[in-house]
Amino acid sequence: MDEETKNRFEDAIFAFSMGEDVEAEKILKTLVMESHNSIEIFRALAEISLSLKNLNQAEDACRKALAINPDDLTSVVSLARILVQKGDKEGAEDASAKARLLGWKEELAEDESSL
Repeated sequence: MDEETKNRFEDAIFAFSMGEDVEAEKILKTLVMESHNSIEIFRALAEISLSLKNLNQAEDACRKALAINPDDLTSVVSLARILVQKGDKEGAEDASAKARLLGWKEELAEDESSL
């Protein structure tokens, strides 16, 4: 992420933290159009869209983050939360199971690196 994109991304996060969800979403949508491969931007857009109850956009952003990295624990957890909100019990259960597996893998990797 270049410096300008990073600054605008941080502006979106700040806007969201100040309760300006619509402004944050607007910034992130612009960034998504410019930076098609930033997992951080897709993650943030998914969370803000979920907050705004724009569930289809949230799911789409989350799936785009997962297209970049299918084993991104943060995105898998977000997907599970989004699918719960959408009433997709089976999809949410699948995502939750994958999140547990990824979490265990991370724990095992941390344990191995501390040896």
